[in-house]
Amino acid sequence: MLLLMPSALADDDDDDDEKILGVDAEDLGEVALYFLVATLSIAVWKPSFKWLRKNGPDLFNTEPRPFKKKLGIFNRRFMKVHNWLGVIAAVVGTAHGIALEWHWTLWAGMAGIWMLIFSGFLMQWKWPPKEFRKGARLLHLQRVMSIVAIVLLYVGHELVD
Repeated sequence: MLLLMPSALADDDDDDDEKILGVDAEDLGEVALYFLVATLSIAVWKPSFKWLRKNGPDLFNTEPRPFKKKLGIFNRRFMKVHNWLGVIAAVVGTAHGIALEWHWTLWAGMAGIWMLIFSGFLMQWKWPPKEFRKGARLLHLQRVMSIVAIVLLYVGHELVD
């Protein structure tokens, strides 16, 4: 859905000459969008994962234990990819914003994205106390935070376009 929004893709009408490492800053925004959409694919994967854990062995006519083990390995790999895609999306998006001097709504949305990334990594590290990791988990798993960040990014792009 994000990819189909008219403001999601950079307008070619503007002749902005801002470049970062030789790449047009507008193009960086499009790259960040694709990485963000790939990161948000977890919204589809997690319910699918739970459903497959419950119904997969019967559906594929396999033994439950080996099936769940393979599914768990795939899930751990998926989560690593999810984490790194999120970091890449945020770094590229932030570079895009710095080059184009964003509106405050865009920076607020990007701050929400960085908060989600930071809380996601806090969930995995062992050094914070358990209560702290639990709070990070509650913050990271709130879909409201993701929705607010995306809405702010969308509204901000509508304002500056």
